[in-house]
Amino acid sequence: MVHIRKAKETDRNNVALCIAEGFEKDFSILCKDNQKVADAITMGLNIERFYVAEIKGNIAGVLAISDCNGRAARAEKLSLKKHFGFFKGVIGTFVLKEEFEKQLAFPITTGYIEFVTVRKKYRRQGIAATMLKESMLLTNYQDFVLDVTDINNNAIKCYTSIGFEEFKRIPIKHGKQKGFNEKIFMRYRPK
Repeated sequence: MVHIRKAKETDRNNVALCIAEGFEKDFSILCKDNQKVADAITMGLNIERFYVAEIKGNIAGVLAISDCNGRAARAEKLSLKKHFGFFKGVIGTFVLKEEFEKQLAFPITTGYIEFVTVRKKYRRQGIAATMLKESMLLTNYQDFVLDVTDINNNAIKCYTSIGFEEFKRIPIKHGKQKGFNEKIFMRYRPK
């Protein structure tokens, strides 16, 4: 049985490892070792923004809900350089700062869902959908927004099944190198 709850400080390392595993393709340009990626990003996590899906005491999935007052993660330059080396640490800081820390242009009433991921051994069991539905109920936001790449068909299907609807697409620079062409923005308004 899946239990959804707010993340605690003691979950920090497991949340980071879940993110590293879930986004390993994105991090692979910097490092292919998930534990090393987790170690590099762990101190940059704003853990109070995260929710976890727990099964028998193990964290099976995570997501974060940010807003215009703050994001779920920041690029910690010293940690990235320590774990990835000077050169990749500097590059990682530059790239992740844009991705993690960009100010959100949504009103305070909108929750921005990010870092939705489920550990490999727990995938395809409906955990992401449960985690999304239950974590949104634990907040006071009037609506929710998320983005997903145009090639992530499983995530798009999951989000659509919950009631998220596409409202915007943004073409991505250097899409061929990144492996996708557009970011799809989706919105959910609870009834």
